[in-house]
Amino acid sequence: MTAREEADAPRSRSEAWRADAAVNVARAWARRERRALVVMAGLGMVVILNTVLQIGLNNWQGAFYDALEKRDVPAFLQQLLRFLSLAGMLLVLVVSQTWLVERLKIALRRVVTDDLLDLWLVPKRAYLLAFAGEAGANPDQRIQDDARRIAELTADLGTSLLQAILLLLTFVGVLWGLSRQVGFPVGGEVLYVPGSMVWCAVAFSAFGSGLAWLIGRPLVRSNAERYEREAELRLALVRVEESAEGITLYGGEADERRTLARHFEAVTDAMGRLARQVANLTWATSGYGWLALVVPVLAAAPGYFSGTLTLGGLMMVVGAFNQVQSSLRWLVDNAPRLADWMATLERILALRAALATPVGTEGEQGHIVIEETEAPRLVLEDLRLTLAGGSAGLEGPPVEVGPGEHVLIVGDPKAGRSMVFLALAGLWTLGSGTIRMPSRSRCLFLPERPYLPVGPLSAALAYPREPNEFAALDFTEALETVGLGHLAARLDEEGRWSRMLSLDEQQAVAFARAMLHRPEWLFLDDAMSALDEDRIRQLHAALAQQLPRTAVIGTGRRPTGMLFFERVVRLRRLS
Repeated sequence: MTAREEADAPRSRSEAWRADAAVNVARAWARRERRALVVMAGLGMVVILNTVLQIGLNNWQGAFYDALEKRDVPAFLQQLLRFLSLAGMLLVLVVSQTWLVERLKIALRRVVTDDLLDLWLVPKRAYLLAFAGEAGANPDQRIQDDARRIAELTADLGTSLLQAILLLLTFVGVLWGLSRQVGFPVGGEVLYVPGSMVWCAVAFSAFGSGLAWLIGRPLVRSNAERYEREAELRLALVRVEESAEGITLYGGEADERRTLARHFEAVTDAMGRLARQVANLTWATSGYGWLALVVPVLAAAPGYFSGTLTLGGLMMVVGAFNQVQSSLRWLVDNAPRLADWMATLERILALRAALATPVGTEGEQGHIVIEETEAPRLVLEDLRLTLAGGSAGLEGPPVEVGPGEHVLIVGDPKAGRSMVFLALAGLWTLGSGTIRMPSRSRCLFLPERPYLPVGPLSAALAYPREPNEFAALDFTEALETVGLGHLAARLDEEGRWSRMLSLDEQQAVAFARAMLHRPEWLFLDDAMSALDEDRIRQLHAALAQQLPRTAVIGTGRRPTGMLFFERVVRLRRLS
């Protein structure tokens, strides 16, 4: 294999891996959507069958009450048997519908959650989301809680809406036909109004729906505000849990208690506003529900008292009326949940928009241009960083770094030293100039506080690759190389290693990770700040011996470790 082919090999493997990942994601999406569509189709069939049986149940009511009115015992017993068969079939359908709705919730949540995760956990996106403002705030809650809520509300509301539409389309015709039996005595004659009961049901439902929408409209904003306040409270609680040691050492419990009290007060204020609006809406929905008990009887009573309707006919009219008006009043019954659904949907769409169009895209005007090249060199050309209240840049001509070189970038904190590290990682793009660097798959970035995932220590060392990609001996040798040989017996132990290890141990673990991954380019941002001089010299020697062809580009406060770093580049504040 030629040198060019060797240089291209990692890039080719990376591109092939990305292509395979894209294909796998597409297949997973197809499977998830297909599963949801199958559940929806089954649910639709059950709802249709339920509607057909509801017509049979309405017809049964007429025959049953006619048998009662005529005191016809054989007919009465026959209708009881018919009722048992109808009730048995309806029971099976109701149970089936309940099960399918719950399965649909799972399928929809899987689709929404996987979609957001696919957008969130792509290179750089999770970091850039922090700059998206309110839309990118608390993505954990939006992905976990909002995705669950939108799936549950969509399944429940969608099923009930489909059922309402089918019942409306079915029973409008039934009620129109029954309206022919409802006569109104006028001047000694009986007047029949075509579709009188239908028009009565439409008017009654329109009144209730309009009132519910007018009163319930503010609930959308109130629900969204409550979820925002809840997310802020949860974030504050997590922060206290993660910082318990520091809070305890400073004796800051009282201050944290006051902070949490403010967040909780904001939550209860939002809940109070929501409670008042729900109570106002309840006046309309409950009042409408009570009126619905008597309005159909009052509307059909003239026909019954004039003798044009039997008792069984009256009950059929009332049953059909209730089905029509309950379908038409779907908005009234579901106004609070619709407001909740709309508020949740707005939050998910805002997050999705922020993820789909991240801020700080490379190549835009006024941003640092980052180019991945095939050449085995890193070039920093006219690099300028836009910082809070000013800017900073590298001194001297363009910086070029080749394989195996060790370069240290130094500067005081005001110069934005860490921003150079973030710019090299493609996370800070505010500024100007060009960064030409090898493929990211050949690089490893070690920040001052390394990320250690929850799980076995071997997984923390192998991250982001899988532990089974390395031999057990590799882990042991890496730990011994960085002076953590005593942890070799705990490779399979699961835990929160970012809490179980001190900062100097965490930084050493990060270098053990570098020994395992053997990157061609290693970037450090004060990655040895917690280590003493002896440990730093030990790690420098290990890097030089174990990774002789690896280029190391570090940042620091001062030019230390000059036996390891061959060159120093200074970063200075420009304004």
